[in-house]
Amino acid sequence: MSPKTSERNRLPPLSDDQQRAAFAKAIAEFNAWRFYDCHETLEDVWRAAPTGARPGEPGDIADFYQGVIKVAAGLHHLLRANHKGAVNLLTDALNLLDPYRPATLGIDVDRLHDDTSDTLHRVRHLGPRRLGELDRATLPRIHREGETA
Repeated sequence: MSPKTSERNRLPPLSDDQQRAAFAKAIAEFNAWRFYDCHETLEDVWRAAPTGARPGEPGDIADFYQGVIKVAAGLHHLLRANHKGAVNLLTDALNLLDPYRPATLGIDVDRLHDDTSDTLHRVRHLGPRRLGELDRATLPRIHREGETA
């Protein structure tokens, strides 16, 4: 568990239905480029997620949610031309998502991780002055396992 996960303000656990509904909403927001909304939607899910197990073990999903939150927040910063914020958040996100590869909760984490890594590489290459040149069509999307498009 990351230090930031252990420091978060805990909320009472969500029911499985509440968790699934919020996660589905967050995925739709992410894929519609509503990255700030995705971050807000997932924050309560993250804060209510159980902790204590090692990454990837049942009962520990908080770091996975935090990884998705940080991808969304990093892309939000990217779209607002905040190079440093984008680089920092996307780097953190990759570290958080790595243990959840290849897939978690039906999400193709390999693809999200690889697409985020590619975006981070392009952001670093462009630097702060040329960030506006980034092809936004290449921004990561969240895909379900087995989804081809």
